[in-house]
Amino acid sequence: MWAKPPQPSERTQQSLRRYALEDSFALGRKETLVKLQAYAARKPSLELQHALAEIAFQEGEWASKLGQTEKAQEMYATALVSSYQFLFDQQLDLARNAYDPQFRSISDIYNRSLEEVVRRLIKQEQFRVGQVVELRTLDRTVRFSIEHPGLWNEEDVERYEIARDYQATGVNNQYHTYGLGVPLIAVRKKLEQRNESEKYYPPGLTMAFTAFLQFNESLPPQSAPPRDLDAKLSLLNPLEQVYVQVNDRWIPLESDITTPMAYFLDDPLLNTNVFATFALLNADFAQDFQGIYMLEPYDPNKIPVVMIHGLWSSPVTWLQLFNDLRADPDIRQRYQFWFCLYSSGQPFWESARQVREDLEEVRQRLVASGADSTAMQDMVLVGHSMGGLIARQLTMSSGDSFWKILSDEPFEKLEGEPETLERLRETYFFEPLPNVSRVITIGTPHHGSRFANETTRWLSQKVITLPKTVTNEYMQLAKKNAAVFKNTKPFTISTSIDSLAPTNPFVQQMLEARTSPAVKYHNIIGRVESTSFWTEWLESKPTDGVVWVESATLQGVESETFVNAEHQKIHQHPRAILDVKRILYDHLIERGELDEQYRLVLPAGYTVELDR
Repeated sequence: MWAKPPQPSERTQQSLRRYALEDSFALGRKETLVKLQAYAARKPSLELQHALAEIAFQEGEWASKLGQTEKAQEMYATALVSSYQFLFDQQLDLARNAYDPQFRSISDIYNRSLEEVVRRLIKQEQFRVGQVVELRTLDRTVRFSIEHPGLWNEEDVERYEIARDYQATGVNNQYHTYGLGVPLIAVRKKLEQRNESEKYYPPGLTMAFTAFLQFNESLPPQSAPPRDLDAKLSLLNPLEQVYVQVNDRWIPLESDITTPMAYFLDDPLLNTNVFATFALLNADFAQDFQGIYMLEPYDPNKIPVVMIHGLWSSPVTWLQLFNDLRADPDIRQRYQFWFCLYSSGQPFWESARQVREDLEEVRQRLVASGADSTAMQDMVLVGHSMGGLIARQLTMSSGDSFWKILSDEPFEKLEGEPETLERLRETYFFEPLPNVSRVITIGTPHHGSRFANETTRWLSQKVITLPKTVTNEYMQLAKKNAAVFKNTKPFTISTSIDSLAPTNPFVQQMLEARTSPAVKYHNIIGRVESTSFWTEWLESKPTDGVVWVESATLQGVESETFVNAEHQKIHQHPRAILDVKRILYDHLIERGELDEQYRLVLPAGYTVELDR
């Protein structure tokens, strides 16, 4: 059975009947479009403009199916200009009705026509900034340049993709705003040698953009003779700009900030536990990737929120939380999100040293580059599981209490390589990071985890490989200073699972360590509610499946929230995400950046405000 070309809507058919164009339409659609243009030139109307745009778009779709590329491009260009005239021709301003379904229909025609134009430019490798493009419509030529305002550098982009061609997987919520424009995925180049500016961007990072075509001047009256038109096609970042001005009107942009992120994470190494497993079992593997990662350029006007993953995990674990937080306009305008990556197989105090060094390196690089590092003076740390212990340690003053776990002798008595001694000193002697003002811990074993029992600790020592260089240096140091050390286990054979044992002296000392008075702490605890007979009969203690509630509680916190979720999913649970959002809002209110009326008030009993 032969396929038939698409039929216009009932309202367009009515317009054809009103102007006695039914027979003409049956004989030739292109000829009918010419006649519609003539009618619109004599007496402009929205009905005629919509009919013209709809029929032209349908002709473009049909020509595309038939492989008639040039005709399809001509029809899409005609539909694009006609729909733009419907939306922005000042002769039609008073007649336009945003409540009319036709208004949404014409917006869709504009978006779909522009999408097809962009798709063909991408295919022809002509979609790049600075490119001047000419499109032929039924009666004129449209000439436009491709522009790219914003923070990202165009030379960093390897290619563009149409966001609508992909489905976002791995996220619960799809954040898509409706307006005008074509949501795009911009894929950054994978550079063989990462320069200074590339250091903090993960390879293959994707960005969200919206393509919007705007004519450089008001369109001439339709009654005037047709003339060529000049325009610009802007690639706008929806995280920076949500409206665009046309004449005296502000137009909302169509945007999709979720699909580009899901596209980036659609990688077997990233979206599974493969990477996390390698980083757990082999610290030398993780060293090639460890550090701070950013998903957008540093902005001195935004507060960094540093997310620290836990055991057997990676930054990908923050996908749900990041997706939901970034979708909030007040949060994305005032916060930027950074992600730590470290070897989760090593003791958490070694990881804390590394994260501390990584954050200090970021600050020094910003200062050296002349960038304003003021935003780093009020950072927020968010840690899940073991990452919460790391976050807390970054805000502690050690004194000599942690060193006494290893020795009763002064540190200065040690003899060894200067580099090894300095690493050991930074691990056991530390002061609070001066630029952290709030810490959020989620599912964190503050008192240790009973999951770290003798069996799991023995197994971890068999399968987890610590950094060879550091381990060898520490073993040589222990041998050379046998008289100084009373306990060398914490830095010679311990793994991350060893370090989480409730009996571990480092865990116990952290509960007594002095913290910065400038830092406020918040705690989110998982508590799986079970009504099974065995749970009630055995009177088992409440837990998230890995960490007991009594171990996850912490003295001195501003608030404590309980979430009915398993350990690995606490930070992805909607209630936990809502609580993080509440805390970030409170942070802005206390800084004077938001009015008190914006404070998020959660249901009674959901969050426990504490005064300890």
